[in-house]
Amino acid sequence: MSILPIILAAAPIVDPVAHSVSFEVVSTDCGLDAPLEFLVAGPGSDHDYEAMFLAENPVEEIAAAFDKAGIPRGSPTDVTKCRFWPVGDEVTIEPDLWTLLKELHAEGRPPVLYTGGARNSAGAPLAAAESPNAIFALYDCPQSLMQFDDSLAQSSTYGRFKCAVKIPKGEKRTLKISWNGRKLHERVALALEPGGLAAAMASLRDKAAKGVELDVTPSFAPSMTVEEAHAAASALAAVESAAVKINGHAEGQFFYRAFLPLERWRERAGRLSQPCEVRFDKAGKPTLTTIEEDWTTNPDSTDPLLIVKENVDFASIAAGSKIDTCLIFAPRAMKLSEVFAVRRLLPAGIKNYYVFAE
Repeated sequence: MSILPIILAAAPIVDPVAHSVSFEVVSTDCGLDAPLEFLVAGPGSDHDYEAMFLAENPVEEIAAAFDKAGIPRGSPTDVTKCRFWPVGDEVTIEPDLWTLLKELHAEGRPPVLYTGGARNSAGAPLAAAESPNAIFALYDCPQSLMQFDDSLAQSSTYGRFKCAVKIPKGEKRTLKISWNGRKLHERVALALEPGGLAAAMASLRDKAAKGVELDVTPSFAPSMTVEEAHAAASALAAVESAAVKINGHAEGQFFYRAFLPLERWRERAGRLSQPCEVRFDKAGKPTLTTIEEDWTTNPDSTDPLLIVKENVDFASIAAGSKIDTCLIFAPRAMKLSEVFAVRRLLPAGIKNYYVFAE
């Protein structure tokens, strides 16, 4: 029996002077009408039906080539840390990306960032071991080595991108990724203090005017009132963009949009689900209310019966509770220190907090 030789893919070509990486990819020919979710996925990806190319080299080998080329890693998105914007330096792709991709929604052609993707504790790319093995996802896939410079949820981008050209299945192309050596993003810890909103926002505008992309993590002083926090959150929402990315929150605090809840959520009947509620009595003590949906009482109804339990013991909500959202109804003049303290009373599994000013 003859044994065929194993032909290994050529290693990526690295140019540390030009900060470039070149590697070979193979066309999947998934079809001109297929909604693309990946320009490139790893060689073992099971998402070839929605990827234009599969790389010949392992994902970890391509990631190592970026490091050797001196292309710095940025920060991928991370929903668990309320980081909804990817951060990194802009890279260019040869051949031109838009000769390969067709953008259908007329929403523009965002630049491409190298974030390096999410890593494990040893620093290895998660994309090497986890499906979909993304090298360049067209949505905010945290493991993807490259992402568009935009906040792009998978659901909102589905169908936005398709192949611009038909390449026969198995045909090879070489992609060259280059960085111009310019670091154009800066992390900013924005301290928001009582009476200091105007100065803080002026500082952000001055930094953004220099053409540097800002990765901003705000911190709300515990001495601020709920009303002041709502004003600060509104100001942040007005400037949030690909140029001024509001990412994350200070330890023990909330993501800034917690202070911008939808008014219709005040009414239980208008909510899609029933989070727990925290209010404060006249002495300023927090009280807990839980709401359960009973669909058995009237199975023909489109709305469940709501079973409301007030003055629930905080300790009774087990760590394994299915509740993942909490609505806090706080007096406008209340200090944030008292609002933030609610977080310590509830399980860590509650990730989403929204604060209404009363």
